[in-house]
Amino acid sequence: MLAALISGVKAREHDVVGALRIDRVKYSKFTLFFKDIFAPSVDFAFLKSHKIYDIKAGSVNSKEFTDEIKRLNPDIILIGSWSEKLKPEILSLPKYGVVNCHPSLLPKHRGANPYFWAIYSGDDKTGVTFHYADENLDTGKILMQAAFKINPDITGGELRDKAANIARLMVGELLDDIQNNKIIPVCQDEDEASYDKYPYNGIDFIDFKESAKRIYDKIRGLKPWADCFCNIEGRICKIKSIKILETSVPSGCKPNNILKKTSEKTFHIACKNGAVEIEIC
Repeated sequence: MLAALISGVKAREHDVVGALRIDRVKYSKFTLFFKDIFAPSVDFAFLKSHKIYDIKAGSVNSKEFTDEIKRLNPDIILIGSWSEKLKPEILSLPKYGVVNCHPSLLPKHRGANPYFWAIYSGDDKTGVTFHYADENLDTGKILMQAAFKINPDITGGELRDKAANIARLMVGELLDDIQNNKIIPVCQDEDEASYDKYPYNGIDFIDFKESAKRIYDKIRGLKPWADCFCNIEGRICKIKSIKILETSVPSGCKPNNILKKTSEKTFHIACKNGAVEIEIC
C-alpha cells in the first residue's frame, strides 16, 4: 500500500516529505541494517528509487517519530495497512489530521487482512475507504469510499493488489478535496460494523464438514500468505489446488469421505454441501 499511496500523491503533484515503512516496526535496528543491504524489501527499494526520506523510528507512537513529524511539518499524514493505534498527540500534529486507507467497505471488515475476510465471508463486493484516524482501529469518520466486485476466483493477494491500485487512483483526488474543503466527513454506522482479527491459528487446516464453497473461499482467500492442509487417508497433506465439483454426492455419504481417487495426488472429497477436487503436493 505504501507504493500505491505515494504514487497517487505524487501523480497529483503533492509533495511527500517522508515515509515510515513497516520494516522499522517489524525488525530490530540491527536486523534491519543487514536486511536493507542483503535482502531489501519492496518498500525500501521504492523509497530509495524515488528519493523519499526514510523516517527512522520504531513506532508511530515513539518520540523519534513525533520529533520527525514536528521537524518535517506535513499538512497531513497518510496511513495504509498499519496495525498500531495512534496516540492523541500524533493525531493532532498535522494541519489536516491523520487519514487512514483501509481496504474494505467500512464499517465492514475492520481490522487485519480484510482481503481474506471479504472472500471467506462470501462477500460479492468490497472496496477502499479513506477515513480520519482516531484512537481506535478503523473507526473514524469516512472521507471517501469506492466499491468494486469480488471476482469469484480471485485470491487474497490479487484482491490486495486491486485494492492498492484503486487507492492509488483515489488518494490524489482525496488530498485535493481536503485541501479545497470539499469533503463532509461521515460517521460510520456502528450497527453495520464488523471487526476481524488476523486469520486465527489453525484456520489453514481444512475441515470438509464445511460447504464446498466455503472451503474453496478459505483456500483462495489465504493465498499467498498461507498454504492450507488437510487429512487424507490418515496423512496431513499440503493442498496444491482446489476445484468445486458439480457432481452430486451419493445419498448417505458423509463429509470427509473420499468419493474418488483420480491419481496419487488428486482426490474427490465429500463436503457438508457438495464435493471438491483436491490436489495435494
